[in-house]
Amino acid sequence: MPREQRRFERLVLPDDARAVDDDGRELGRVAQASGGGMLIHTGSEQAAAGFHPGQRLRITVVEPRTDNRHTLSVVVRYRKGEAVGVEFSGREGASS
Repeated sequence: MPREQRRFERLVLPDDARAVDDDGRELGRVAQASGGGMLIHTGSEQAAAGFHPGQRLRITVVEPRTDNRHTLSVVVRYRKGEAVGVEFSGREGASS
């Protein structure tokens, strides 16, 4: 049976890492990230329905305990249930 080959290793993030949009609206919990993208759990299928494959977004990943913030441009690649997979399309900037 063929093994799944990934270009980038998946990283598991702290449970409190959150993705927010440019208006500060919380999009969901960031569950996994890799060198190519990340998975956002929106909390409901209804919330995930607002994301569409090919949609371009600018999001900020926030780690509340440390207040680290990283703003990135992403492209929605898929959604499944409440999960939304996005691919990084360029880094906008970061602050710690």
